[in-house]
Amino acid sequence: SEMCIRDRISVCLILISMPLVYGDCGCERLAVDDSPVQANQPWISDVDIAELQQRAINEGWTFSVGQNPATQQPVSYLCGLVEPENWWVDASFDPCVPTSVLPPRFDWRELGGCTPIRNQGGCGSCWAFGTIAPLECNILIQDHKEVDLSEQWLVSCNTNGWGCNGGWWAHDYLQWKMDRFNGTGAVLEKEFPYQAADLACDGPYHHPYLIDSWHFVGFPHGVADTESMKQAIMTYGPVSVACAVTKAFGAYTGGVFNEDDAQAQINHAVALVGWDDSQGENGVWFLRNSWGPGWGEDGYMRIEYGVCKVGYAACYVNYPVKTIVEIRGGLLGIRVGLRNVGNTATTGIYCNITMNGGILGTINTVVEDTIDCVEPGTIVYERLPYLGFGPVSITVRVEPENAGKTARYAEGYLCGLPLFLLRN
Repeated sequence: SEMCIRDRISVCLILISMPLVYGDCGCERLAVDDSPVQANQPWISDVDIAELQQRAINEGWTFSVGQNPATQQPVSYLCGLVEPENWWVDASFDPCVPTSVLPPRFDWRELGGCTPIRNQGGCGSCWAFGTIAPLECNILIQDHKEVDLSEQWLVSCNTNGWGCNGGWWAHDYLQWKMDRFNGTGAVLEKEFPYQAADLACDGPYHHPYLIDSWHFVGFPHGVADTESMKQAIMTYGPVSVACAVTKAFGAYTGGVFNEDDAQAQINHAVALVGWDDSQGENGVWFLRNSWGPGWGEDGYMRIEYGVCKVGYAACYVNYPVKTIVEIRGGLLGIRVGLRNVGNTATTGIYCNITMNGGILGTINTVVEDTIDCVEPGTIVYERLPYLGFGPVSITVRVEPENAGKTARYAEGYLCGLPLFLLRN
């Protein structure tokens, strides 16, 4: 009846309005503060600094701690390396076994091989800075040219969903993987300046610098062998490495860092630019950070071998690129050139040319070929004649046996047999 319905509604309202009581049921109310103010609190307070300084005395630390630009930031703005599950599957590993006696000290800074320290600001984009740093340094070492490459391009234009909330090594985008506008290779800073934010990718961009390949050092799992990392640094320039950052790491102001928290988790991307066996207990790495020159020792840290898991997922880049792909239009369709700009012959080159589009979307053609050898300084052409009409997209993927794979994208308009390129 109507009276029963009113009574039921009244009971429901009473139950909803009753306060929740936490008794002895074994449940515990979680203290959660989701407010923006809490999320933006500085990572390390003055109280934390005092506690760290007391620990330094008690534990015999060989470094100093204090307030610095990093301590004023939330930890989420500083440490954004997110380790993918099973990242080592299908990854390329190089043991980097030393081929000769390594020097007791080596530092790319002393050889003019390091670009200025960068600052990731209020964005968990260390993964992008850790990816870009080795390439910038390699361009300086190999080409004797200092360039500033865009980390913002990686943050905004990757297709993995990475950004200021974190990411992983993005070297593939410097070699063969395409961004949101089908571009491959590094972008200059002046074309997409860093804003420390998840900005929209407003491409397409120019991509003047590519790597030939990249490889992890050592073997899957754990921190790479110290001697292997030294060999990689000497041979290939500064290397990208992961580490486990602690509050002591964040508050570091100088000295040899030797606080080793075995419980700390991998969360940060940096680069190693050299080493010195005579410092610390067993030797130190020269670690390049991306927290600006006001952190540490002008943006660098001396950290003992093995501390903070430094060297986890270490990887190097091979620069410069050895194979350049050139796409040309013409009266007889597409012409793709494979140019060897390296010093040795490239062999067993697999080439895949794909064209899609047309007025009705009916063009979907693929040409595959394997070229035995391309000598240094020479170019080999592949052709794709096709009769059709309308806008088309062309993707070329090249995989040599003895060099890094690469890719190139172009757009054009097919007018019968002639092809006119509109974007290349």
